[in-house]
Amino acid sequence: MLYRRNSGPFRVLQVIPGYDPEKRIPRGPMPLRLYRGIFLLGILFFSRCAFVNLEPIGFSTYPAGKNMILPETTSALRIHFSTAMDRLETQKVLSATFTGGNVQGDLIWRGNELAFSPLEPWLPGVRYTLSIAGTLYALDGREERVFRDIPFYVLSREAAPFVLGFSPPNGASVGVNSGEGAFLRIVFSQPMDRQSTADAIAIEGSGEREIRWFDEDRTVEIHPQKNLNPWVVYRWNLGGKARGKNGVPLGKEVEGRFVTDADRMLPGVKGVYPLIRGDPSSGLRWIKTGLPMETGLGSGQAVGIEFTKAMDESALRNIRFDPPLPGSAEMLSPDCIVFVPNRDPEPEKTYTLYVSPDSRDMGGLKMEREFFLSFIPDIPYLRILSLDTGRPAPVQGNIYPAQIHGAEGILTLTLRFSLVMDTPSQAAAALALRLEPFFPKNLKPAGLRSVRWWSADTVDLQWEGIERSIPGETHYYRLTIPGGRGGISGGGSFLKEDLFFIIEVLP
Repeated sequence: MLYRRNSGPFRVLQVIPGYDPEKRIPRGPMPLRLYRGIFLLGILFFSRCAFVNLEPIGFSTYPAGKNMILPETTSALRIHFSTAMDRLETQKVLSATFTGGNVQGDLIWRGNELAFSPLEPWLPGVRYTLSIAGTLYALDGREERVFRDIPFYVLSREAAPFVLGFSPPNGASVGVNSGEGAFLRIVFSQPMDRQSTADAIAIEGSGEREIRWFDEDRTVEIHPQKNLNPWVVYRWNLGGKARGKNGVPLGKEVEGRFVTDADRMLPGVKGVYPLIRGDPSSGLRWIKTGLPMETGLGSGQAVGIEFTKAMDESALRNIRFDPPLPGSAEMLSPDCIVFVPNRDPEPEKTYTLYVSPDSRDMGGLKMEREFFLSFIPDIPYLRILSLDTGRPAPVQGNIYPAQIHGAEGILTLTLRFSLVMDTPSQAAAALALRLEPFFPKNLKPAGLRSVRWWSADTVDLQWEGIERSIPGETHYYRLTIPGGRGGISGGGSFLKEDLFFIIEVLP
């Protein structure tokens, strides 16, 4: 056999039939057909080997070396190949990454050069990596496995800021306002750009906020303007686009959460009691009467509602009475509401006070259940204890006999009320009483001559012009005492209804 070296890195074995390299003499004749077949196979083999290119696929990159600094935030990454490539397959091996993940960008071919342009500008100071990892396919049939990482920066290699710490700690329990720890505090490794940092901080559901900076802009605090909701998990996030004052972004997001469940005691109504007006100069606008609410609420008094915790002012809107009792509510103290009726409750009527479970404390916690309390005001109806005409008691029903005196026809009546009457009530009562002819209708009207109060509950009234009865004709006059809220009243009480008394004038 004869060995020959062909061009290229491989050894090619060519066999010459009938030739022995040791003896160099033919071994014997071979059939002509076999010579021809072997000869054709050899020609075919050598013709194929002559066109196979086994050289590596050449390429160059931009950036060319490690830790190169690109001049612009929009600079494109490039790979230039020495030959035409399978474009779709080649695109799969190229990627750009940083600590925040993959960089998104557009791939553009210009001849044998593949360019990568980022969709968003590169961040200064961030360490990026151009990776070429996978199999390259040339159109001439060559294949090559490549693994190459090329780190690079843009504009600057200054150190990126990072978070040294934050509070509240992840998962911590806090209150609902800043005074109870419901604010976020972040400490950075270097001074930060205020605007980009503020834009990068988000707290779920916190609403309007106030941002405070400390320690030469190395520390930031985010304070919600309103109380947070109680028993809620609040998640916060610091985006990677927050930049230091050197322009280098944080690059990596930071997140955490805290729970507003530090206060777990629900509010409730501690007590309800009657109040009387105090001396504002002494600082006591309202004073407890010491009587139970169920039976002790008197005329001109207010209702005090004391809670177990300091309440939000929204609780003022969650108080009602059945039947309705018009009035106004105000905060007497953080844990006490005073309800001032516009007028006294109806005498001897049962009222029910309701405090809605929607009432919230200062921390936003609601009452566990609705509170209610029934009471009867200590305000009796005004009554007429006696009507004295100077004669014995009425002979029947409400007909009172009366003797007339003097030529002026003077009738004197004495009324005694069940409650004392103050001076304004006395004057109003005298004007409200009416004595009118009842039978016959042609009697002359009577005129009120005088009113004299013997005591706070007893009054003498004199009318003149009363016509005496005559034989065969008895004269009657009707005394009307108006009742209801618009009638005679005293001590906060009033007559339940209008009262009528018939005065029979004696001959």
